[in-house]
Amino acid sequence: MSNHRLRCFFYAGLLNLTGCALIADFWQQDILAAQGEAVFRRQNEMTSQVMLLSETELSAPELQKLQQAEARMQQDCHLLNDYARREIEDESMDLSFQQQVKNSIQGCEASIQKIEATLTELGINP
Repeated sequence: MSNHRLRCFFYAGLLNLTGCALIADFWQQDILAAQGEAVFRRQNEMTSQVMLLSETELSAPELQKLQQAEARMQQDCHLLNDYARREIEDESMDLSFQQQVKNSIQGCEASIQKIEATLTELGINP
């Protein structure tokens, strides 16, 4: 087999692997987008619910506990919020940032669950 044919097979194989990697990357981005959107929506629902509670409905310690959990959620979800803002403003996002967002979703989700548990503990249906 000539060098030329070997090189052609090599490049064809490399192109095939690269194509598979690109498809997998797009598939992963779709999963990230769907998962991120669901978590983002839940986070916004929790923020709205906390904002609607008045001080007359909760005691000062209960309100403080809920506000601390909400502040923690905002901190844990800041990358996801930044991602959503960038999407809306049609800003480009490098792969490093996208990976950071992907890695932060689980912590954001855990903070949302903590607020839901706190609301339930206070007798409020989340």
